[in-house]
Amino acid sequence: MNRKKVLIISYYWPPSGGIGVLRCLKIAKYLRQYGWEPVIFTAEGAHYPSIDHSNDKDVPPGATILRQRIW
Repeated sequence: MNRKKVLIISYYWPPSGGIGVLRCLKIAKYLRQYGWEPVIFTAEGAHYPSIDHSNDKDVPPGATILRQRIW
């Protein structure tokens, strides 16, 4: 069965810390249970106010994460 794909665009993605990252991270984590495959589009080399590597464990395994450099 082919999963439907959904694009999640967020500046905040692990290793970013704080509440902003949790919203998109948890949505991406649980979408698979409902037949959706998350594709994450986020910043490469972003300057986050805080770093929290404990969020890395919640990144969906095998998720497509597209990182684009920002100015």
